[in-house]
Amino acid sequence: MLTKLLLPYRLKFIGLALLLPMTLLLILSGVYEYELSWLTWDGFRKTGDLFYGSDENFTYEFAYIGTFLSMFLIAFSKEKIEDEYIQKLRLDSLLLAFYLYSLISILGTLVFYSFDYLLFMGYNTFSLQLVFIIRFRWVMYRQQKTLTLI
Repeated sequence: MLTKLLLPYRLKFIGLALLLPMTLLLILSGVYEYELSWLTWDGFRKTGDLFYGSDENFTYEFAYIGTFLSMFLIAFSKEKIEDEYIQKLRLDSLLLAFYLYSLISILGTLVFYSFDYLLFMGYNTFSLQLVFIIRFRWVMYRQQKTLTLI
């Protein structure tokens, strides 16, 4: 993995700061239908118009994109010291994450139908990044713990 393609180290902290509020907003808007009033768009209001529509609120979309971007910033930002061993850990973690993402996608395709399948695939987009972050951070934690014992 080329380190030139990784994001700067400081962006990881922006991702960490955004992850909790965006995930909370995603849950609130998805489960409890919470809406932020400033994300409401009036749409077209002509009565005889083909595009007559009701008010649209984009809280869910905003939270979804915010959660995705915050996880992206966390997953693909450089470490303070980026060497070949960390690149290998990244690659191994990404490979495992892709395997689990594929397995989850196949199982979800067999289990869910109709609108539930659409919801499943929407939330499944986070599983690749989530598994990568958890596995990579776990291996880095164990490696750091091993080094401090020596």
